[in-house]
Amino acid sequence: MSYIIHFLPFFLFISLFVGVGSYHACLGVPNAFSQLSPVVAILPAIALGWILYDGDRGKRMSAFIGGICHRDIITMCLIFLLAGAFCQVTQDIGSIQSMVNLSISLIPPRFLLIGIFLVSAFVSTAIGTSMGTIAAIGPIAAAMGNQTGFPCAMALATVVGGAMFGDNLSFISDTTIAAALSQGAEIREKFKFNLPIAAAAAATTVLMLLCFSNGKTAISGGTYSPILIVPYFFLLGCALCGMNVLLVLFASIAVAGLIGIFSNYDYGFIAFSSSICHGFESMHELMILTMFVGGLSGLFSKDFMGKVSNALATWSFSSGHGKKIAQLLIGTLVSVFDLLLANNTVAIIFCGDICREISQKNSIKPHISATWMSIFSCIFQGIIPYGPQLMLAGVIGEISPIAIMPRVFYCYLLFAGALFAILRGESVRKNIR
Repeated sequence: MSYIIHFLPFFLFISLFVGVGSYHACLGVPNAFSQLSPVVAILPAIALGWILYDGDRGKRMSAFIGGICHRDIITMCLIFLLAGAFCQVTQDIGSIQSMVNLSISLIPPRFLLIGIFLVSAFVSTAIGTSMGTIAAIGPIAAAMGNQTGFPCAMALATVVGGAMFGDNLSFISDTTIAAALSQGAEIREKFKFNLPIAAAAAATTVLMLLCFSNGKTAISGGTYSPILIVPYFFLLGCALCGMNVLLVLFASIAVAGLIGIFSNYDYGFIAFSSSICHGFESMHELMILTMFVGGLSGLFSKDFMGKVSNALATWSFSSGHGKKIAQLLIGTLVSVFDLLLANNTVAIIFCGDICREISQKNSIKPHISATWMSIFSCIFQGIIPYGPQLMLAGVIGEISPIAIMPRVFYCYLLFAGALFAILRGESVRKNIR
């Protein structure tokens, strides 16, 4: 019973967030799991954690503030802010629309589904948001289904699969940032290890979609400006060269702003500064939630955390396949949290410390544990019918998210690929100390 008491604040947060979302879902309210902000839902959990913490008021405050001020939490918040600014600037200068239009214009009529998947994957990797990708390409995919005879659910599921590809890999994705920083990993190293697994699942998805690709109607992608796409390639190039992610985002924002100012007479310095401000504002909720989670973690018993981590490490080693079991355990933890919270970034933040302890005690390199956290959270985020991705796709196509769920082939193939990589172990052993 004493063990359960330590988890009560987390259970309270999950119960409130999931309970209110489920209640509104039963009532048929659109975006049911967005009715209660997680920033509000976590406040009672913090209050309970404060009460349960062993110490006087000064020690409690010190533990809470110490959790908020943790280096990883502050770094994560800064990256979230800059990523939001970059996304907003590129949206306001027209880069996102140009990226979508360019990608759509390259799709051969016969391979529409494959093209939609690849475009979704490319756009999501570039802009770092699965929701933005679905919102931009979903209506095009739905129209494609009506014009070519494809089931609308199939077309939208293909978009969701491509969107989750980028959500898992993008250098500016909340998922990637949270996974890498929670494990103390370099985003570039995580990308290198993650890419072959995601690429294999994507290639298999393309082969599966080939069986359904018999469309004869071309899609009009609209006009695009090559210069407006430069910020994405600049960001990707700098990141792959090993630049610090904060510097990469600073430089990419500056490049995008300069391109917007010199290519559009209506977009000046004031508009540029306004875009940055709005981008910061778009990340306020996530940033505040991250700080609150850090504070709640500070109120969590470190001794108890050590006991839990030691117990899990001992159990994994006793199986005779310690490293494999530990990696499966990391994937299971983040999957369960994502199923409960319907938000892969929040799920990663919540179980980040436990997964980090497990990986360290099993001598697993940080970028490997970060990869499994990112992959498994994106897998379930892309297939749960009450998640925002499938709910948005359902609204766009005016169909049930449940109809989309079984057709998100990429997520299921990514799950199989991740399990194969862990159980086979060869690629993993090369990257384990």
